[in-house]
Amino acid sequence: MKVVGTHRARSLVAALLAGLTATAVQAQDKLTFLTSWRAQSEHGGYYQALAKGYYKACGLDLNIRQGGPGVDPKQLLVTGAVDMLMASYSDTVFQLVQAGFPAKAVMVGFQRNPQILMTHEGNGIDKLEDMKGKPIMIATGSRTTFWPFLRAKYGFTDTQIRPYSGQIGPWMADTGAIQQGLVTNEPFRVKKETGKSPKVFLLSHGGYQSYGSVIVVPQALIDGKPQLVQCFVSASRKGWSEFLADPSAALPLIRKDNPDNPDDLVANTLQVLKAEKIVEGGDGVPIGGMTETRWKAHAEMLAEAGLLPAGFDVKQVYTTQFLR
Repeated sequence: MKVVGTHRARSLVAALLAGLTATAVQAQDKLTFLTSWRAQSEHGGYYQALAKGYYKACGLDLNIRQGGPGVDPKQLLVTGAVDMLMASYSDTVFQLVQAGFPAKAVMVGFQRNPQILMTHEGNGIDKLEDMKGKPIMIATGSRTTFWPFLRAKYGFTDTQIRPYSGQIGPWMADTGAIQQGLVTNEPFRVKKETGKSPKVFLLSHGGYQSYGSVIVVPQALIDGKPQLVQCFVSASRKGWSEFLADPSAALPLIRKDNPDNPDDLVANTLQVLKAEKIVEGGDGVPIGGMTETRWKAHAEMLAEAGLLPAGFDVKQVYTTQFLR
């Protein structure tokens, strides 16, 4: 009887697994996810989940589409060319909702925004306050993201703004130069090319409350196919946890999309993500998590800068329903 019972139990388990697999294959829904830039280690958690099959396991056939120069993420989302996007700052979802396009942040890849301002050693700039009145190279999009914060808290003015091309050549040629960058990228490039480390100011250390790698999803998708949103969030959180421990599964896919990811850059990015607690935060909030306190603080900063109505209800721009 014991042998027969065991055999019947195994047959039942096998049948159930086969049924579940067949259901998963039949239920695959295709979605396109737009990243904030060309494929890189800063997107590692999503590529890890794709490589490990975590999206497909819960019914999602995910296509990761690279962002980059000339790509307008908000336009692509509004027109339906992509189904969800990764925003570099919390501001994007505020802008979409204010423009009349219902959408919400459903998770974040980065608890601490990796945005920096960097300058040269020995030029007398030792803190963010010392940059007041000095030329600073920033991208056009930064005028409505971290720049209002710097204006409000540190007294910066728009007369300081200089164009930023994404290159470090102009910065390297001027020892008094200041430019934006990511803590995971530009400092490494400078050290590699010059042998000297730049002076780095992480804006999150200076009080900038914006999340990074913010996953923005149209309200229509949240309402119409919540199971797919849940699938994406759960798989991505698992992907980030595993990527930090061992990125080897994700790297071939990242390099397939963008070969410009050498081993030393990847190693540096991973080290900085951990050291600066960019993904994990270190404040008790789990990977991907969001808090009302952070969203309210950012909304208040935008309101003070005249970019958001006073008393704006932040529940319009984020939800934790897929994080529970």
